[in-house]
Amino acid sequence: MRLRFPSLRNPLSLPTRRPLSNPSAPPPNPKPNPNPANSSRLRARLQSFNNRLPCFLRPYTTPLLNAPVTHITSFLILHEITAIIPVLGLTGAFHYGEWIPALGDGRVDEGVRKFGRWLRRKGWVEGGEEVVAEAEAEAHADVGSRGENRDKGVRLILEFATAYAITKALLPVRIVLSVWGTPWFARGVLGPVGRGVGRVIGRKA
Repeated sequence: MRLRFPSLRNPLSLPTRRPLSNPSAPPPNPKPNPNPANSSRLRARLQSFNNRLPCFLRPYTTPLLNAPVTHITSFLILHEITAIIPVLGLTGAFHYGEWIPALGDGRVDEGVRKFGRWLRRKGWVEGGEEVVAEAEAEAHADVGSRGENRDKGVRLILEFATAYAITKALLPVRIVLSVWGTPWFARGVLGPVGRGVGRVIGRKA
């Protein structure tokens, strides 16, 4: 009786076992910006602002041009906050302290023109008081005196103008603080606010 042995096949000729195909899902597309026009406007606004800055401050703000929109928005908001709070705070201190620091060199001229028009439109000062304040600023008068003899409107214009000049001189400090606080503001304020608004809109839809 002959025994038959199964023929050995060349292992190289054996068909390899193909693993079960499990193609990985394609990576999700990045979430499109819901308002690309608004993003472009924000970047253009930041670019214009960056171009007006002194050269030594641009290294702080230039990286933001490629940052997420929330970071750009946060920086612009913080920059406005660091301008509004000092102007109002210093104006209040000058007004109730009945004292204005003498800056000299006509550094309050721009503020007198800016706030003179604004206060006149608000009805807080009269046109004549605006003219007197502009004349004092253009003549480089000593606006730092206590000023009890000045009209209230003239004093108010000079108080705002002096606070504006000091705040403008603090621009480097304000830029550094705004850039430093941008990530925190974007994460801790704009993020929750944006999500809350999104939920409200989603419920209404």
